[in-house]
Amino acid sequence: MRVRGRAVTPAALLACLCVLPAVAPASADVAPRVNSLPGTDRAKVAIRRTAHGIPHIVGSSFRNVAYGYGYAFAQDNICTIASSYVTVRAERSRFFGPENTWRFEGNGSTVNNLNSDFFFKRIIDTGVVEQLRAQRPPNGPRPEIVSGVSGYVAGYNRYLRDTGVDRLPDATCRGKPWVRPIREIDVYRYFYKLALLASSGVAIDGIAGAQPPTPPLPAPFTPRVADQMELIEGNLDRFRLGDAGSNAYGLGRDATADGRGMVLGNPHFPWQGSQRFYQSHLTIPGKLDVAGASLFGVPIVLIGHTQRLAWSHTVSTARRFTPFELKLVPGSPTTYLYDGQPRQMTADRVTIQVPGPGGLQDSARTLYSTIHGPVFTSILGLPCSPGARHRPTPWAT
Repeated sequence: MRVRGRAVTPAALLACLCVLPAVAPASADVAPRVNSLPGTDRAKVAIRRTAHGIPHIVGSSFRNVAYGYGYAFAQDNICTIASSYVTVRAERSRFFGPENTWRFEGNGSTVNNLNSDFFFKRIIDTGVVEQLRAQRPPNGPRPEIVSGVSGYVAGYNRYLRDTGVDRLPDATCRGKPWVRPIREIDVYRYFYKLALLASSGVAIDGIAGAQPPTPPLPAPFTPRVADQMELIEGNLDRFRLGDAGSNAYGLGRDATADGRGMVLGNPHFPWQGSQRFYQSHLTIPGKLDVAGASLFGVPIVLIGHTQRLAWSHTVSTARRFTPFELKLVPGSPTTYLYDGQPRQMTADRVTIQVPGPGGLQDSARTLYSTIHGPVFTSILGLPCSPGARHRPTPWAT
């Protein structure tokens, strides 16, 4: 089965992170609290908070305002986002144990740490994020986003340096070795993880754990395709977001009491974990004045308003998967037929580190893919094949 989101692909996410509205300058100056960015001629960044703690950030460039965002965001959410960076670094087994799990709140799946590490380590080894990052716009990020990611990383790391891991206010990660400075590639890999939320992110265990049938399928074996596809369809129906969704309403001047237009955005995203929204107000005088919400770790406003424009987005219940069942060559479980011709699966040997009796030790596994995408044997925690005990599980991609 190929698990790929039609609505959002990794390249599309990097591209959509390039849209930053330009409007009139902010109307008020704010006394600076964070100063002296390296390499920016001591340009100032100002962070002011409302009584409810919402940060209003003013900077003289995209890098500077993202620096302030990274600093303020780390103040408020360091433990949650630091755990997510452990995930995309493929280090969850190392710090949290290979037998434990984490919750992908945005899609409702629970993922084993060991499988997660193999899944994300293959992403690292193949360099797919670096390849996306290197593309020219619109497939790759615009210069404003490149600059903003640089500033966000600097601001995040500045907060860690100013506060110290041993003095973090949240006891959840205070003094923990997995809270470390981040790199720009960590942020881009986290963007990629978000882009996989509604696609291969629901099959991480099934992708990382998929291994060839042992022994190989016998020559006369023919899977019951109808049973196989019926079960896959049933699993995918679980992810039609039937109990999720979102609302957005635009009201013209004739429908409001004060005669001004209004937009109500009501996204039904989680209220906990790393897939919830973070509210901020970002200003670059003369270029940008935008307030609203962003997904954790994304230093721009994704739902919000400027002085003249407001917007939201909603959840679609459309199917985001195209299943393929592989017809294997008898006796060769990693060879499949494509247009009647045999093809060898791509085999990626992936090595991660796991705790052992004498410290960290290597653990290796081979992950497979075909022309259709990654091979897997389960999705959303359910097997792709009906559970006849003595019938091998066909691969899906």
